[in-house]
Amino acid sequence: MADPSETTQVSREPAEQEREELLAAVRALATQVGGLQEELEAMRAQPRTLPVPDDERPGWDDRMPAQRESAAWVRSLDTPMLRRPAIPWLLIEIAFLVAVAVLAVVARLDAPAVVAVMVAAWLLVALAEWMSERAASRDRMLEYGRFAPGAPTLARDPSWFGPPVERTPRGIGDVGETTATRLPPPSS
Repeated sequence: MADPSETTQVSREPAEQEREELLAAVRALATQVGGLQEELEAMRAQPRTLPVPDDERPGWDDRMPAQRESAAWVRSLDTPMLRRPAIPWLLIEIAFLVAVAVLAVVARLDAPAVVAVMVAAWLLVALAEWMSERAASRDRMLEYGRFAPGAPTLARDPSWFGPPVERTPRGIGDVGETTATRLPPPSS
């Protein structure tokens, strides 16, 4: 067995080292507390009111999801109209003319009769195109507000073509003053 005096030795070095670490930690903590006190003093110097509890807060209700309102000009626009399905009219017209030509040949018509039938078929196609374009033009006019049946036009409104009328604001006409714009007198 070992002698207790040999194995147990008391050293002062670890205690001094712990004391220095503790002192450094206290100094760091004091520095942080000093910084927080400076921030608190700066915040107290600002002219702000204390926050109000949510149920007493005036103004907007933050609990409701916000709905964005669009600009007035966007709300004034019409909603997009549904488009008609795109129909390949040219291909249909060509197929119609080819079908008429094939039927005329199958019917064994004479050349002048085939020409007459083809001219009649072409006139039908041209009439259909003309009517389709006319309807589309009318739809565009109605869509953009250029055509309103029964609305007065410039030719029917004589006020557009009359001489200008001098108007005086209320209250000035009693005094006898006129509000018409006048040129300065000519300089001699």
